[in-house]
Amino acid sequence: MATPQISMLAPEEKERIHNGALQLLGDVGMQVLDAEALEILSGHGARVDAAHRRVRFPADLVMKALGQTPHEFTLYGRDTSRGLPLRQGEVYFTTNGYAVHLYDPATGARRGISQKDLAWVTQLADSMEQIDFYSVMATPGDAPPETNDRYQLAIAAANTTKPIWNTAYGREGVLDAVAIGAAVRGSREALREKPLFTLDLTTLSPLQLDDRQAGTMIEGARQGLPIGISPGPIAGASAPVTLAGTLVQANAELLGAITLVQLVQPGTPVVFTQYTRSLDMATGGVTMGGPEFSLLRVATAEMARYYDLPARGGGLIADGKACDAQVGAEKMLNAVMASLAGLTILAGAGFVDFINTIRPEQLWIDNEIISLVRRLRRGFTLDDRTLALDVIGEVGPGGNYLAHNHTASNFRSELWFPKLWDRKPWSVWEAEGGKDVARRAAERLQAWKPTVPPLPDDVERAVWEIVREADRKHARQR
Repeated sequence: MATPQISMLAPEEKERIHNGALQLLGDVGMQVLDAEALEILSGHGARVDAAHRRVRFPADLVMKALGQTPHEFTLYGRDTSRGLPLRQGEVYFTTNGYAVHLYDPATGARRGISQKDLAWVTQLADSMEQIDFYSVMATPGDAPPETNDRYQLAIAAANTTKPIWNTAYGREGVLDAVAIGAAVRGSREALREKPLFTLDLTTLSPLQLDDRQAGTMIEGARQGLPIGISPGPIAGASAPVTLAGTLVQANAELLGAITLVQLVQPGTPVVFTQYTRSLDMATGGVTMGGPEFSLLRVATAEMARYYDLPARGGGLIADGKACDAQVGAEKMLNAVMASLAGLTILAGAGFVDFINTIRPEQLWIDNEIISLVRRLRRGFTLDDRTLALDVIGEVGPGGNYLAHNHTASNFRSELWFPKLWDRKPWSVWEAEGGKDVARRAAERLQAWKPTVPPLPDDVERAVWEIVREADRKHARQR
């Protein structure tokens, strides 16, 4: 099989990044703002400066934690008959998380996202056959900020059949997330056996774990939940402007967080995630659509392979705002580079504007991009059948292969067939309105109807009662 692959780091360069991360953790350390996390780390041999909440990690402690981290695990959607194994060698595609704006094609304007909007766009993402996971796409503005994570998970559980990537706000948020997942699965044991969601958590760059993120990691590990740990240092702002410096700092943050998680519960599944990006020195904004972001995705995939862990990062990210050539080029660059490097989960479908804004019609375009990239990754087979020497001999000079049985038997598996791209003659394209891809996608959106089956009534009531009780608890604490 001839399959295309991208690699960038030599073995000694990966060793240098790894050793540099260990050096940072040992000499500089991380600031950890959660008291229980400090106690756990101190109790296992980390050097803790309690006055400054600075933790320095011995290399052997970090290496032991890496040795306890599973190389693979499986996530399941509502239908548990089909799981998606997260491991090296697999490549999946997903939406992204926590946008605050929705572009409305009907009005041509951008607005804040409501709970109703989030339910609708969740069903839309669920209908895209090329999207494997559902990353909770938005933070609804009409949900209480203290419990927004519960609303996000409840809306996702009711409106997608796919495995979910979501966050939780602190220890109580984790317990409520577990209760919601158990209500959907039927029991806590069933949820532990076949996880419905992964906790998406971040470090605070540079080299910091705040109290909420650390507390969430601790409780998530205790509850046996898979955890995606996602540093997002910005080259030139919260990390060195050099890409190598940003990469080694992110790697150190990841290893420090992995160590904490494994000290709490050895064997906790972890997804090696990085949203390393850079500062646009001309505008002061964060950029994720350029070549630097793509290079860092390749490096993320390679370092995850070095540790033999599943990896996640932006793979369909764009800085542009419209469904235009810029967004298409940015998304294709990121998707091709990250997928050929072997990143396990590529996020960003349906997002524009530095992942701040959802454009619903972009989901159809991204669905097509993913389909194309999957075909690219597959490469082609080299054997007697595909070399077709006998067929070439039968057809001979000046012949034609169109009517040959070999063509009829193989064209569907060899050739990619678009569902949205245009390949018609100019005259036909012009007669049908001369529509560009954005307009064709918008027309697909107008004709689309939701098809996700609802949760059983008793399950939905149980899920929303968990959310309402969280609201009541926070109201009492005010």
